[in-house]
Amino acid sequence: MRGTGVHIITFSFECGGFDNRLMRGGLSPLVWNLSRAYAARGHRVSLVTPAHGHLPALRERFDVRELDYRDEHTVPLVLDPKVWPDQPAGTGLSLDTRAHLLRLDGVDVYLLSDAFLDLLPDRLYPPPAFEGRDLAHAKPLVFQVGGLRFLQRHLGDGPAIVHGFEPYYHYLLPAVLAEDDRFRTVSTVAANAPVTQKVYRPQVERLLELFGVRGPDLDALDGPAPAEDSPMATVARALAGTRMHVEYGPDHVGVFPLVVAGADLVDFVSSGQRDHYVTWQDTPFEALFRSLPVSRRLRERPDRLLAGGCGISDSWLARDPGAVDRAAVRRSLGLTVPGPVFYHAARYAVHHKGQLELMRAVREVLADDPEVGFVIRCATGGGGDAPAVAANAAFQRLADRYPGRLYLDWRLADEDTLFAQAACADFCVFPSKFELDGFLIAQAEAMACGAVPIATAQRVTSHFGHQRPLGDPAATGFSVPGSFRDDDAGLARALAERIREAATVFRTEPDTYARLSRNARRLARSFTWARSADLRLTAYDRLWRGERAQPTAGELVEWGWLEALPPAALAGHRDLIVRAATERGDDLALARALGCGTDELEPDTWERLFASAHDRGDFVRCAELARRAGRPDLQARLANRFRVFGGPDGTWRVRYTHPRADRVELVAEASPAAPGAGPDAAAAAAAEGTPGPLESATETLASDEPAPAPGGAVLRPLAADGRGGFSGTLDGPPVASHAVAMVTLRSGRVVWDAVPTRAPAFRLVATDLDGTLLRSDLTVSARTRRALERVAAAGAHHLVVTGRPAVACRHLLGTLGYRGLAVCGQGAQLYDAGADRLLSSQSLDRDLARDVVAKVEAELGPVELGIVTSPPESRFKVTPAFGERVRHGWDVTADRELLWSAPIDKLILHHPDVDEDRLAAVTRRLTGGEVTVVHSVKGMVEVLPAGTDKGTGVARAARLLGLTGADTVAFGDMPNDIPLLSWAAHGVAVANAHHDLRAMADEIAPGNDEDGVASVLERLFAPVEVRP
Repeated sequence: MRGTGVHIITFSFECGGFDNRLMRGGLSPLVWNLSRAYAARGHRVSLVTPAHGHLPALRERFDVRELDYRDEHTVPLVLDPKVWPDQPAGTGLSLDTRAHLLRLDGVDVYLLSDAFLDLLPDRLYPPPAFEGRDLAHAKPLVFQVGGLRFLQRHLGDGPAIVHGFEPYYHYLLPAVLAEDDRFRTVSTVAANAPVTQKVYRPQVERLLELFGVRGPDLDALDGPAPAEDSPMATVARALAGTRMHVEYGPDHVGVFPLVVAGADLVDFVSSGQRDHYVTWQDTPFEALFRSLPVSRRLRERPDRLLAGGCGISDSWLARDPGAVDRAAVRRSLGLTVPGPVFYHAARYAVHHKGQLELMRAVREVLADDPEVGFVIRCATGGGGDAPAVAANAAFQRLADRYPGRLYLDWRLADEDTLFAQAACADFCVFPSKFELDGFLIAQAEAMACGAVPIATAQRVTSHFGHQRPLGDPAATGFSVPGSFRDDDAGLARALAERIREAATVFRTEPDTYARLSRNARRLARSFTWARSADLRLTAYDRLWRGERAQPTAGELVEWGWLEALPPAALAGHRDLIVRAATERGDDLALARALGCGTDELEPDTWERLFASAHDRGDFVRCAELARRAGRPDLQARLANRFRVFGGPDGTWRVRYTHPRADRVELVAEASPAAPGAGPDAAAAAAAEGTPGPLESATETLASDEPAPAPGGAVLRPLAADGRGGFSGTLDGPPVASHAVAMVTLRSGRVVWDAVPTRAPAFRLVATDLDGTLLRSDLTVSARTRRALERVAAAGAHHLVVTGRPAVACRHLLGTLGYRGLAVCGQGAQLYDAGADRLLSSQSLDRDLARDVVAKVEAELGPVELGIVTSPPESRFKVTPAFGERVRHGWDVTADRELLWSAPIDKLILHHPDVDEDRLAAVTRRLTGGEVTVVHSVKGMVEVLPAGTDKGTGVARAARLLGLTGADTVAFGDMPNDIPLLSWAAHGVAVANAHHDLRAMADEIAPGNDEDGVASVLERLFAPVEVRP
């Protein structure tokens, strides 16, 4: 798109790249430098941002003129009464928004100003503590509304790319502009806020109504919460403390799902960040993320994902680090040590930036190495001449204790200052946590000056190369393990060790240090805004032309989306896919790559797949592999890895074993009655080696970082025995009816594992589909889904048993997320839904079928006929008078001979004047047991091979699972379900069931439209207090 003059509108709550008074963090240089780079390529660039109360100061440095634009409007506020109890639920902010124009470097900067947008000039952003207390919390929302109105009124003169930055500050943009042909919207995720970050739904609905927008379907954006007693519900509670997940009620809607639903492109500032944010692979949040609708949406449209990248400003790259008088800069900072010097510069965000662990490591190193120095910048507030505020008293006390060795500055500095200090450093330290970074410009800037990085082994910052082994010719520095814990003692220790190691290399291996420094400088200087802008402009060009940019085979493999690989990729990248499928234990992808069925895989292949899945801690896949392979010996290997024993004194002993586990933490109730592994929380912390807190409660409230909402569950570490075993004692029962553990493997991958602490009432739940599990609209309710999750949580199996042939329920089972065995075709077929493979099928003799037709017509007169052909065709073929009973996709033929042209699985009879009960009875009498006759759908009677019914079909499936009828509760609604309910230990008919089924059932449940199956399962699998 070079020189084509496309209008690009950048929309950002913060943009102070040209003046640090409007700057709070890395978002400002991202927005400003991209805008400049777009303009430098001949495009019209309009930047829409709040003035933040700085117009008088900006006028002193720039030519700022007020536009003839005045927007007197009201922003409707719909406040959550649970959060804002002292405010009316519905109110409005009457505003008079003005616009001012600043032209700089080819960019038209539109500064919006009103009573709300000018609030908080020092910090720009309302602190999290304002929510529920101060309406200034609504400032970002006011910007979205006012900015959108300005965009539509003042910048809507032609086609434009509207590029929003950070979903929380522009989530209305894609929805409002989606149906406006003038605009294409791009959403950049710059910092990795939780995917489950949500906003009050009534507020969103009111604002969409304000802009006259009908979509998107908010109900489809967020799935139901996990079933209350399921392991996933416990995981969600524990995740609240990892800053990767936030719990909300059903009256909220996800910010990121809103953006994904409407944006034409979802952009990321590094490829590692994109890879992380669309998968959350190997993190504690991965399992929960995969269950969310937004995860499926991303998989469905990978062409909308863009890694546009990030860069270092031209002005920074134009400077020469060699021209900096390093000694003079160090003297100006009061440093008196010979070195080396370690540098850190970021906003004050102790958990995101790992600053608690950093300062613990600094304290430890300073205590035993008098020659090293540190330059630590933890910026608070805005830039300019505002006085510095010491945000953390403990940090300041440490700096005061080590004058001449530790320089600590709380101010947001200009580029001159930052460059000089980065250039005087030998190393830069960035121990960021929770994978919250997108690119980390500050690390790139320091590396560009030759500082060797010591940083976290995050996927999002893997582009810096510090994770490579020190001996790798391309290595740039040193890494410490990633962390998903607040105030992580293990990270602090690792950081101190790496700083000592780095100092040793600096002093004793000058050639190694020089190589690392050269590599760091060369790599960092390759991250330019010109390259970043060009990547995005190429994507914009495709967007306007309506072209889709499909991800490469390598990217799909990296994301683990092996099922999305097109046939051409299977042929062109066979070895890559085979290796990836084997490493993930993915039998379906492996068989697809090899061009065979899973039933053709060799025994040693199943062994390798199982071993890979087990090494990754993917125990659900392990169980699936054991079942598909028909290998109870593999299933047995999963036993005893996680054991919980109740004692007579009310305590519970926990034992966990995995050869690749590095750390195991058990989820426990946060209440004093159940403090977790060990006598109390303080003792648990002491066992971990965590000293007292470095941040007070008051300092936490004043920071920009939201405190995690309490989930009522905490993670308690188990003690390692050094041989892959971990153990601990609980003072109370595990959470709910299962024990859940977070397992950190030595690779850094984090997984969850769960074991039931009580045996379920039944180990197999067998359900009919139509008229039973499915509502009349052929959907499964959220309540029923939660009930089935509860079944799985208890360690029981769900088995679908349906009259539909496998081909007719493939799509339906897919939409339900059903991956297990299914008994189909009235018991004639056994289908593996997860593998999409028909395991067995019984056919009906065609001559016998013709004879049945002749006998019935001789007594009752002409009947209408239907058949289902045998696999692989599996087509429905019927004669014309089936009338309204003919469904989409059925073949209608007037030539009866065509019905017998291919093998068939079943025969269907319909008589226009004889009801189905009499028709079935007559057919049974006339055939004398030669065939099975069932009635499952009104107006139709089905004829099947003799001995075929749902009872025999479910018995075959149960044997594969190692279960019997005594383990089973079954649900149905029609006479064809009688054999099923007879076989099961407990048979349940729904209220809408046929009278014959109700007469023989053990229990009558509410109807299918009243969630009858769920009501029974909720009782049978209800959470109970776990007792020793």
